[in-house]
Amino acid sequence: MPTELPTGTPPSGQSSEPRTERRRLTAPNTPEDNGAFRIATVAGIPIRLHWTFLVLLVALGFMGLRGTGSEGVSLLFVLALFCCVVLHELGHALTALRYGIKTRDIVLYPIGGVASLESLPGPRQELWIALAGPAVNVAIAGALYLFLNLTGQSLTFQLEGPRPQFLANLFWINVMLAVFNMLPAFPMDGGRVLRSLLSYVTSEDNATMIAARIGQFIAVLMGLFGLATGRLGLIFIAIFVFIGAGQEAAAYRTKALVSGRQVREAMVREFRTLPVGATLREAADALLAGTQQDFPIVHGGEVVGLLSRSALLQGMAREGPHGYVAGSMLRDFPVVHPDDDLEAVLMDLRGMMGGSILVMADDTLREEALVGMLTQENLLEFLMLSQLQKHQAHAQL
Repeated sequence: MPTELPTGTPPSGQSSEPRTERRRLTAPNTPEDNGAFRIATVAGIPIRLHWTFLVLLVALGFMGLRGTGSEGVSLLFVLALFCCVVLHELGHALTALRYGIKTRDIVLYPIGGVASLESLPGPRQELWIALAGPAVNVAIAGALYLFLNLTGQSLTFQLEGPRPQFLANLFWINVMLAVFNMLPAFPMDGGRVLRSLLSYVTSEDNATMIAARIGQFIAVLMGLFGLATGRLGLIFIAIFVFIGAGQEAAAYRTKALVSGRQVREAMVREFRTLPVGATLREAADALLAGTQQDFPIVHGGEVVGLLSRSALLQGMAREGPHGYVAGSMLRDFPVVHPDDDLEAVLMDLRGMMGGSILVMADDTLREEALVGMLTQENLLEFLMLSQLQKHQAHAQL
């Protein structure tokens, strides 16, 4: 059960019941917090643009003002290319929707797009979801090929010169997108196809590990070839594929460990609270007395705030040790329920870049009662223990 420190006296003029807002977390934090903003919604799927893509557009537009005019065509070409990328990602998303798997959002970066699925597909589902994206590029390329042939236009790929071949370039780019994405290199679509096929003959964990290692091996070969030929763009892509393979594999293993689990299974049940009248010195003593970093602030049995370690340090620097926790605590704090889906809450915790989430349950005496906390540290421990238990279970089979 939570324990409280002795209650102090709030400073004069301070309300005895600080106004608080509980921010109920029912879905992962929106990507606007991570530098992206919504530009459209298609079939209920938010399409967001990362700020780095805007930098690319501004740079191309600036070159167009200083150049001969062909850069303006390049700017239009980039916009057309990213329309093809959006259609590629929508191919993944709409195919996933056929299997009852929703897409959280599609985020566009200068190097491509990312469709974030809300749950893990099965091997057969992942196969068709992965193939759907490149299939869209093949369809676009096929339509452009027919149009160019019917109108007698050249199929030559040409980016330089006063009049670049806009449609021909778009045709070849879609061909290259389809081929590149089908490389058996995780996290490319071809790597996902490989993983789904491997899942029929081995466990999904092994399939993910094998696909990730193949992806990193191909990335090393691409990087070496780029160094030998002086192609910096290929080196950049190789680095992206190598890092992406490792990150995707780690993210998949984490999702697999928390899929179907509830918050109550990972939350901390023994923790310390502070009364609203406690001083910052008392909070500092509580911080030094144990490993707990964040402290729920209570008043009359009700949680009215959350004091983080950083907020405590800032308060000490600003007000000194005799200041009160009520002046430094967060009044808008995140709240989840014990039976909430742990996977969704995990996405919230990542987006928060640290900090804790309070776990509140219905209570007969009040609206909600504090029953636990979720922190980065205990969640990492939960994942490690779950991984060990999973390995032990496989070893016993």
